[in-house]
Amino acid sequence: MLKEVFKAKGVKQKWLAEKMGVSEVTISNWVTEKSSPSRKNLERLSNLLDVSINELI
Repeated sequence: MLKEVFKAKGVKQKWLAEKMGVSEVTISNWVTEKSSPSRKNLERLSNLLDVSINELI
């Protein structure tokens, strides 16, 4: 789901990693579903991307 949201919003992983305070590898792992963001990070993603948490998961 994250991949679609990033594409729709025109978000780059590098920008998001900087805003989130995590590595680009972490963002990449979330996008490729190798790992999942914590609840706290989902809330931060939701706010940064202006989407609901349900749209992210």
